[in-house]
Amino acid sequence: MTPTAGARRTPRLLALSGAAALGLTAGVAAPAWAHDTLISSTPEADEVLTESPEEIVLEFSGSGLTQGEDIPNEILVRDEDGQSWESEDPAEVEGNTMTTDLQEPLPNGEYTVLYHVVYSDGHDEELSFEFEVDDPAAAVSEQADADEAEDLTEEEMAEADTPDMVDPASEEDPAAEESSATEDAVPIWAPILFAGAGVLVVITVLVLVRQKMKQAENWQDRSDESDEGDGDHR
Repeated sequence: MTPTAGARRTPRLLALSGAAALGLTAGVAAPAWAHDTLISSTPEADEVLTESPEEIVLEFSGSGLTQGEDIPNEILVRDEDGQSWESEDPAEVEGNTMTTDLQEPLPNGEYTVLYHVVYSDGHDEELSFEFEVDDPAAAVSEQADADEAEDLTEEEMAEADTPDMVDPASEEDPAAEESSATEDAVPIWAPILFAGAGVLVVITVLVLVRQKMKQAENWQDRSDESDEGDGDHR
């Protein structure tokens, strides 16, 4: 029995209807599955730079990042020791691009970029990637600074181990120092006092001598008178 035209079209219509329904379902579900994400960065993840970048630039998919006073869109840059290198100013957001400047040129080493963003569809994301700075000129300069610091350290250690040398010419005679100290210790009026004392001693000696002489004269007079009296009796 030969199938009619209507019977032949029925399976084909069912297949087309199923394909359309599947496509519609996929079209409705796609926006729910697809989230915005980071699509490029400067520097790129795991990139080795021969000179320090001046800024970090992140570009995201979607129509733009959500902005607001309490919206935490930020970029952090950390070295291997955890030191911060990003600008103290907040990251700048323009559409779907976020940028932050660096405080100063980055020394050679590995760095981690951490970012937190809130996308236009409302969901947020916090991820990170790494890059490296390997500037040959900076490496030479850093090595020269290290060598200079090492030389200074060795020189300081040598100076610490060497006793201080005393210049003989700078040494003063102890006797001269003692004499100078004695002179400084004697008041200016001391010589006058010593001279006055000397004069007083001389005067005292003269007075005593004069008294002795006077006593001797008196004794001589008495002796003469006594001799005269004895002559008269005879």
